[in-house]
Amino acid sequence: MTAISWNRDALVSKAPIAPSERMSPHADQIHNNDDWKSDMQPFYARATFMKMGPFALLYSILFNSVLRILSYAPFNSLLRINPSTLHPEDCFIIPNNSSTPPIAVITGSNTGVGFETAQGLVQRGYHVILASRNRQKGLDAVHKINQHNITSCREEDESKVVGKASFLQPLDLASFASIRSFCKSFSEKYDTLNILVNNAGINSQGDVTEDGLEMCFQSNFVGHFLLTKLLIPCLLNAKNTYENNKYKDEAGRIVNLSSVTHHFAPSNERIHPNDRSSDLSENNGIHDKNFWLGSSTPGVSAATYRESKLASILFTIELNKRYGGGGEKGSVRSVAVSPGSVSSDIWRNESALTQKIYRMVYLTPKQGSSTSIAGSIGNLPIDAIYLQPYWHPFMRRMHSTIQSFQRSYPLSFPMFEMLGPYIGHSVSVPRLPADGCGGYKSSGQLWDACEGLTAE
Repeated sequence: MTAISWNRDALVSKAPIAPSERMSPHADQIHNNDDWKSDMQPFYARATFMKMGPFALLYSILFNSVLRILSYAPFNSLLRINPSTLHPEDCFIIPNNSSTPPIAVITGSNTGVGFETAQGLVQRGYHVILASRNRQKGLDAVHKINQHNITSCREEDESKVVGKASFLQPLDLASFASIRSFCKSFSEKYDTLNILVNNAGINSQGDVTEDGLEMCFQSNFVGHFLLTKLLIPCLLNAKNTYENNKYKDEAGRIVNLSSVTHHFAPSNERIHPNDRSSDLSENNGIHDKNFWLGSSTPGVSAATYRESKLASILFTIELNKRYGGGGEKGSVRSVAVSPGSVSSDIWRNESALTQKIYRMVYLTPKQGSSTSIAGSIGNLPIDAIYLQPYWHPFMRRMHSTIQSFQRSYPLSFPMFEMLGPYIGHSVSVPRLPADGCGGYKSSGQLWDACEGLTAE
């Protein structure tokens, strides 16, 4: 792979942004470096993440124990800890007379949260294409979902709109060639795509992809960037509608899987290529194009999983900026979601004891899919860019009339997103680079970096 140049001044313009433009969706000019640093929000270091873990575990055990004791008392409803409900009137509808069900693509859907998300959408009448690396595992998951769906429809309501799962071809996000092949096959067979869930991910790092990029960052993010960009025409052609035209029609919906670890992706924890224990003191300390190129370069960062999850949120912002403006066919809407701490297949490389502990204290994959399903089909509040599944002690004042999304939390202490009382889904404020534009500048720099990395 060609070495990446780390010329900071060549990447960052000196042109200042007028105060009136700082929160504009089109404020994509770049401050000088001093402007970027002057108002940075505090991201937490990896060491802090490790220290918070035991406290989050203790908090979760104690709080959930108290809730069990008080489960028959009125305190549960007073604290608003009952799981959120997706009301039918707040969700996309599928007409009973529809000859072609709406289409969804979910990556990493042969197991874990992705599988449960696929099963949940199939039960709601969607044709879900399971996109996974392994053909046989994908086909096995398709069979399992379809059998379950047929059985549940017979038991509930035979007139109910029946969805289905299918497998198109293997998709390896660590291979740009595989991604392009998948998108070509999809576009030849389908004109529209109603929902894209960028779910797949790995938590190991250090390997290098066939494209010469860092394995974790490409698998979790850069691959999804290319997949999404190639499928944008199909997403723009889609039409998602609500019951009785209660809300404005939308084009396709994009859901990007993030994580609580996005709080722990500072821009000043780079490592020397020959010394993984020391920071790069010359790092510019901003989440700019230079930073994101470093995330994708093998041997530069020891935090590519966390950085990929921050990238998913910034990608969400940039997608809404570029494709959320509306038009004859409606706007593409994107949202980032955290599934919470889930006992899923992503921990398959951990020890048997560790996996057993995770099963005891973490959410089930079905619980973890609640934010993905809400993000896929729910009528999101206009300011919602991030959903997460845990109760927080402080609410954000909100004037939304959407019953399914009444819970809204401000930027919180990360411990409350690690573990705690499960509430299904809630709108939360994510931690963003303080670039003077609410993340818009860093999201634009991320986009530019990925365009260069994925160019043919």
